[in-house]
Amino acid sequence: MRLDPLGGQAGFRSPTSVLAAPTRPERAFERTFAPGTLLDTDSGWRPIETLRPGVRVRTLRGMTSIASLCSHPPDRSRVHWHVPAGRMGNCSDLRLNAGQHVAMMDPICRTLFGATLVLVPVPTTTGFCGVRTIAGFSLRGGIALHFDAEEVVFAQTGTLLYVPGPAGPQARHRILSYRESRRLLSLICARESKRQPASRTDPTCIAPETTEE
Repeated sequence: MRLDPLGGQAGFRSPTSVLAAPTRPERAFERTFAPGTLLDTDSGWRPIETLRPGVRVRTLRGMTSIASLCSHPPDRSRVHWHVPAGRMGNCSDLRLNAGQHVAMMDPICRTLFGATLVLVPVPTTTGFCGVRTIAGFSLRGGIALHFDAEEVVFAQTGTLLYVPGPAGPQARHRILSYRESRRLLSLICARESKRQPASRTDPTCIAPETTEE
């Protein structure tokens, strides 16, 4: 499976103000999903808040049982991320928080990092495929998902999201730095722009950041 940009809206909006703003999230929930996020189970796609321990969900390693779930207290972060439907494989709008990581599978990942899959911190995706920040949204009732080992789950039909293992992030998948993430996404955007020339005239499609060292 490739996590290519969809819909032809490739491009970036500068995330500098988001990362430097005083509203930068106070807490980042790396395993917490927004209520309503759909996960694939043996009985079909279900919102995460309806799941229980023992339910099997689809991960990159196959159907895997959930070890536990718990509700987090209200997320005091003032900035969250909105992924429009269809932009990263998601069937409908998706909300993410600063602690999560999106798994990217693309030939460019192997070219740059020697890996078929890498993890991109959510804040670095700002402007990619229409991803934007939402100010003032509180992730109340977020659901923390736990497995017996780290996993990558399918969310909202096609978005790949990383869930750390019990001991936190481990070494099976590489977590990219901000610079590495932006370089990867810039190259993907540049490739998609060449495939879909019409997007170059779209005023919402901004030229990708430079990848020069």
